[in-house]
Amino acid sequence: MVKNAFKTVLFSFFILLNLACSVSPTYSRKDIESAIKNLCKQEFNIEVKVWEVGDTIWVYSPFTKMVTDKGEFDTEVSDKIQNIFLSLRRVILSMDKRPEFYCFVASDITSGFDLYYVWNIRDLVMIETGFISRGDFQERGAFIHALSTQAIGDTQGDHISRYNITIGEFISYLVKQNIEKAFSSEATKGNFQINDLHAKYSNGRLEISFDIIVKKYEEGLPSPYDEAVKSLKKFLKIYDYPPEVTEVVVTDSFNKKSRFYTIRALREEN
Repeated sequence: MVKNAFKTVLFSFFILLNLACSVSPTYSRKDIESAIKNLCKQEFNIEVKVWEVGDTIWVYSPFTKMVTDKGEFDTEVSDKIQNIFLSLRRVILSMDKRPEFYCFVASDITSGFDLYYVWNIRDLVMIETGFISRGDFQERGAFIHALSTQAIGDTQGDHISRYNITIGEFISYLVKQNIEKAFSSEATKGNFQINDLHAKYSNGRLEISFDIIVKKYEEGLPSPYDEAVKSLKKFLKIYDYPPEVTEVVVTDSFNKKSRFYTIRALREEN
């Protein structure tokens, strides 16, 4: 239910990206927190919390009830989220020294769940200048939803763990999301069952592990292991094989297969 409503708001945001907006004054990086808060308040009467942590901008917005009984986003909530995104876009695109990432968190403080939207700001600039498509931009955004009892009643964002997101962690989100999409889409969900899927980054190492079983065999089905490696190569290449990512481990629990790669080996493998 939440997932479907989440996709609706996401689609609305992609439409929003194509809307023309007035030219904003140039903002200074040192004023980014107040700039985003003031724009949301002055133009849309929306209160948000903003924190700059290293090279990541965190924006928090609590809502009393985000999803209707039919599993759809509340219209007012959807409008507010779009306006928050518009404010983020306007400030970031007219800033002198842009951060690397932004993370917007919307929380239902009655039911207790969080929605995280994480993007690399370079991709925001690229879609605005026509270097990537809306489809490219969509798959380069990490969208995470999670139940959270700590969100209940939290109007200040105290339950949100705020830190500087790294490129390795960001890539791990995208790889996991891409694998999940590959094996739970309408075209494949009847053939596969995802029992477990994890991706994490720590100290230069990307680790992808999964337990994906074949429920119904058909000729030409994708291999979970091959798709994982393909996803890794894809996103590492998009982000220029960041030097802080030095090694990768891929583990397929169902097929009892695990392999260690150096980034050089992964880059050179056909």
